Amino acid sequence: MIDKAMRAKLSTRLKVLFIGAVILPAAFLSVLAARAINREEAYVEKQTAQTLSAELVHVVGLVNAGLEAVGEELGRTVPAVWSDPADSFRQWKGASPLVRTPFLVSPKFEILWPKLSASASEDEIFFLNANREFVSNVKEIPVYQNIVLAYRDEIAAQTAAPVRDRTAPGSISLGGAGLGTVKAEAEAMEKDASSGMEAAKVSRKIDAAAKPSPAPPDYVQTQQALKTFVENESLRQQVYQEAQLRGQDPVRRTVSPSIGQAREDAADRPESIYISEPKKFEAIIAGRDSGLIPRFLGEDLRLLFWKKESDGRIAGCVVDPEALKSRLLSRLPEAYSPSRVLAVLDENGRPLTAPAGDSSRDWRRPFVSREISELLPRWEAASYLADPGLIRSRAHVTAVILWALVLTLLISILAGGSLVLKTVGSEMDLARKKTTFVTNVSHELKTPLTSIRMFAEMLKDGRQPDPARQGQYLDLMVSETDRLTRLINNVLDFSRLDKGRRPYVLKPLEAGRLVTEIVEGQRVRLEPNGFILGLRTPAGPVFVRGDEEALKQAVLNLLSNAEKYSEGRKEIEVEVDLAADERSAFVRVLDRGIGIAPAHAKKVFQEFFRADDSLTSRTKGTGLGLPIARRIVRDHGGEIAYAPREGGGSVFTIRLPRSEGP
Repeated sequence: MIDKAMRAKLSTRLKVLFIGAVILPAAFLSVLAARAINREEAYVEKQTAQTLSAELVHVVGLVNAGLEAVGEELGRTVPAVWSDPADSFRQWKGASPLVRTPFLVSPKFEILWPKLSASASEDEIFFLNANREFVSNVKEIPVYQNIVLAYRDEIAAQTAAPVRDRTAPGSISLGGAGLGTVKAEAEAMEKDASSGMEAAKVSRKIDAAAKPSPAPPDYVQTQQALKTFVENESLRQQVYQEAQLRGQDPVRRTVSPSIGQAREDAADRPESIYISEPKKFEAIIAGRDSGLIPRFLGEDLRLLFWKKESDGRIAGCVVDPEALKSRLLSRLPEAYSPSRVLAVLDENGRPLTAPAGDSSRDWRRPFVSREISELLPRWEAASYLADPGLIRSRAHVTAVILWALVLTLLISILAGGSLVLKTVGSEMDLARKKTTFVTNVSHELKTPLTSIRMFAEMLKDGRQPDPARQGQYLDLMVSETDRLTRLINNVLDFSRLDKGRRPYVLKPLEAGRLVTEIVEGQRVRLEPNGFILGLRTPAGPVFVRGDEEALKQAVLNLLSNAEKYSEGRKEIEVEVDLAADERSAFVRVLDRGIGIAPAHAKKVFQEFFRADDSLTSRTKGTGLGLPIARRIVRDHGGEIAYAPREGGGSVFTIRLPRSEGP
């Protein structure tokens, strides 16, 4: 009972160890993996947005480079002398298809051309009606500038003590140059510094039309200000409020990138990175020699080019919108790819060119977008997913792969942990059995030695004068000596089990004679102890080929096992006969002992196994008899088997190949 309690306690500790070392960590890893996999779609969306945003940085750089080329071409082709404006217009128009309607203004902002007359064209009349008050320096128009550049110093001052009020990546779409997501914009510009520097350079060069000429801002400081601006919600709102107090109104964008928050109408569209401030023509061109001025006429954007002549007059033109779009489109990469659709949207959210068969797309809801320039306010470089289900599909495939890996890892952890636990349990059980084995071997060796000593002392002292009893004592001493020899052989054989087969001297043996000698040798010991020992052999000789001492040891081990576990009915029968096929012989040992429980039937031939191997068990034994018997029989090409006996008890059968006689 004590041993069982110890085993139960040990088993409980191993289970607790298994739960703590394997189950709980595996469950924790599974929870973390499940959370990560559930966020896979958001992760894939973010990665896709960053990739497409980096491409938009390049597109914005190309468009700005195109604007710079437009300004250079117009400045290079503008006539130096306007003595005959009509003739000069024809020359300029022939030199550049970008020229739509030329104009000439005196140093005092008097319109010298075009003149409102009967010969004036529709374009000239429209120009005068739309721009007379502006180019005459009477009326102000909105001038656009990048809020980060305008408030760079104020924003940079916050870098030393930033306000920790950041919004989630992708939740606001303001963008240093208009990325669809605030966070992605900063990352994209840092990843593609060369493209960003090119765009910044172009922006500084063509900014002459919009504001006085400050010193070009340092690129690194500008990027730091941009990062602070886009990551700090509180600071961003403060900067917008300050701009409004100064009369600089934030512009509303024409698109609502789907990577950000859901926005249903124009009022909910994200704020632009550009702010507008009303200025007159004189203030816009002050300190500059030439430039481009964006001008909204209703909902349509027009660009005005201007250049100061040496005599102080200002020559310029309305840039032809179709020619401008054609120039910019020629610089753009391929619009379609298997994963995305690339477009440049004008001030009304329409693509400069609509790809064929894509008329149903909602162009105002790109996946990511980026504002282009203060010279093209409300223009956007936008990217759309070619397949709206692409993100979910990629996330699903990745999630399936990750789940497979997680399940494989989890199964491996549990299987490995179970194997380790089983191995540890087996080793601990083996160690306990070896301890019990040593104790039982000591007891088993003492029992025959005690009997031999007792009978030897009685014969030495002459306390038994009866010759018949003396002979009986001698027979018992021989039997106990055989028993002691068998025990020692079992221990020695066990030590050789892992070193290969023991050496055998094989020869033809008559099975009936061999078993009869064994039974008769044990009868003198068993019958005085109340056993009924029966023997049945075949009428004729049955030969097997084997080692005589080894086979005797196997049969003796079976008889010893029957002796130990026969408590009530001490009846043992031994049978020798030919098998039904007459190709093998068998030796069967039958008893009426306690039998073996079905749960233990497959374990009886395991080393050290005993149905009750506790130190307090009434039946002592080493747990080696049956394993050694099976090893001997198998080495002889036979097999040994156990079966329950009808009416109670056990049946052990040794089956050996039949052999020819000597």
